[in-house]
Amino acid sequence: MKNYTTDSAEAMARVLAMTMITDARLDDTELEIMDHLFLYDVLGISRDDFSRVVGDYCEDLLEGGAPDGKIALMDEKRIDAVIGCVKDPQKRLVTARMIANIIKADGKLHDAELALFRHILERWDLTLDQLKGLVHPA
Repeated sequence: MKNYTTDSAEAMARVLAMTMITDARLDDTELEIMDHLFLYDVLGISRDDFSRVVGDYCEDLLEGGAPDGKIALMDEKRIDAVIGCVKDPQKRLVTARMIANIIKADGKLHDAELALFRHILERWDLTLDQLKGLVHPA
């Protein structure tokens, strides 16, 4: 699995990429919300670099698939490894706020996205009340 420097823009972007892919598809509205809310600027990463992180994440999923070709998008060990690369409490808060905006971008709250979001909040010891407000640069 591709590793990024702890608390780097790429590490935060990988958490977002995982969120976007967890319902087994990348929705254009999720990318549009990234532009609309200037989330690339918040992350400190270009759109092209974000796309590269998404591509790397997809490659890791394919390489880590089961022998029968199935990909476990909700593999807890992998999820914990990805979110474990964001340790700074403020960066976790900013990333969680971005996730909240992304998962509701298409107007549908998918079960897999909600399960992942709950898992992240639990692991990062965050509450929904802490996520209120705008996304601000870390």
